[in-house]
Amino acid sequence: MCTSLRMATRSINRLYDRALAAVGMRVTGYSILSRLADEGPMSVSHLARRLGMERTTCTREAAPLIDAGLVDMVPGSDRRRRVLRLTELGARKRAQAFPLWKDVQQRLADDFGGTDIDALLERLHRLQASGDRLSPP
Repeated sequence: MCTSLRMATRSINRLYDRALAAVGMRVTGYSILSRLADEGPMSVSHLARRLGMERTTCTREAAPLIDAGLVDMVPGSDRRRRVLRLTELGARKRAQAFPLWKDVQQRLADDFGGTDIDALLERLHRLQASGDRLSPP
């Protein structure tokens, strides 16, 4: 199960990465920008949870976005907490990337089948929930 999911994920990531390369982005960066655009500023830990990744991975993935001026990292309510927020430049970059992302979404839905995509996503969410329940704290 794990190997098959990882293989599918790598294949789909490549598809999105190739499309988003036209605006100098990768799908993980686009996901971070989109989550911040949709939900507003949030701590690194909260963003990591929302994206289903480890906090250290989220920090590492956010670093080039911060360096490029697409995301700001500001102190949170206490000195240990860091909050990420989308900059105006980041919002413009996301807007540039959106049609490319949407095109990949549509091509996948057309090729795989929209109904099948909906069913797959529902099952993947259930599978993720199972993994979360079975993972030690």
